[in-house]
Amino acid sequence: MSDLVLSGSSLNGANMNRTGYSFNTVTLPSGKLCDLKKILEFKIAPYKEVYLNSPVVVDISDVKDLQIIDYEGMTKLCREYGLYLIGLSGASTEERVLELARRNIPVVNSTKFARIREENFKPRVVTNTLEVKVPVHIPVPYEVKVPVEVKTPDPVMVISRNIRAGELISAPDNSVVIFGTVARTAKIVASHNIIILGDLLGEVYAGSPKNAQTEGYSKGFIYVSGMFMPTLVAVAGHYQTADDIENSPYLQSIYGVHGQVVVSLNGKTLNYCQAKDYQHNSSNN
Repeated sequence: MSDLVLSGSSLNGANMNRTGYSFNTVTLPSGKLCDLKKILEFKIAPYKEVYLNSPVVVDISDVKDLQIIDYEGMTKLCREYGLYLIGLSGASTEERVLELARRNIPVVNSTKFARIREENFKPRVVTNTLEVKVPVHIPVPYEVKVPVEVKTPDPVMVISRNIRAGELISAPDNSVVIFGTVARTAKIVASHNIIILGDLLGEVYAGSPKNAQTEGYSKGFIYVSGMFMPTLVAVAGHYQTADDIENSPYLQSIYGVHGQVVVSLNGKTLNYCQAKDYQHNSSNN
């Protein structure tokens, strides 16, 4: 138990001291008020004059579910027997202490439970001991098998819905297939290809570089089966905006129409063509 002591009128003299106060403790096997009433009726009622106006602490270390605790009801019940309930004890874990604190229930842990909480906060060092007999004969070459988790990316990310405005879809090391429309201000970023079986109104980045040191996947492409009306298209870091496409006399027949458009990279220039032409060109490469 701790007590705050003020020295004189100055707060500079305030300190925290350990005191020797002790309280009567009632151990509650459950959080039910009826069980507390039985204990008080059996233990306190016959000696009410002895315990009159005494402080009491309820030990809830055996209570599994703290949600069933009615602290206000406990306080009123203790007053009926002439006791002042000052708090609950037995909260040995930080989770239980925080749960009670969130409900504004005072925690009056004994020295025993305080030590348990302190031990839970201490860093723990786990060591393994390996016994080796010397000399040890090691054949050469010697293979050591080490369990290593190798993350293998999925061959393609498939999304069967419309991509909402402002939504970001990121597929590092993957291609993306979208069965739906990519709304304006939505953004699709993939390390390989982007296939949209619907309308394209937002931004798409195929063959996206993984970092500033890489140039991206130059063989990546973008395919759109529906209306081709993007705000931005990019392949391997090379991009064009909607204004660039609209102002190009060669692309006016593609922008804003349904046409199964394929966007790929030819050197450092974006190439736009029909799907049938792209298949033909790919087969000739």
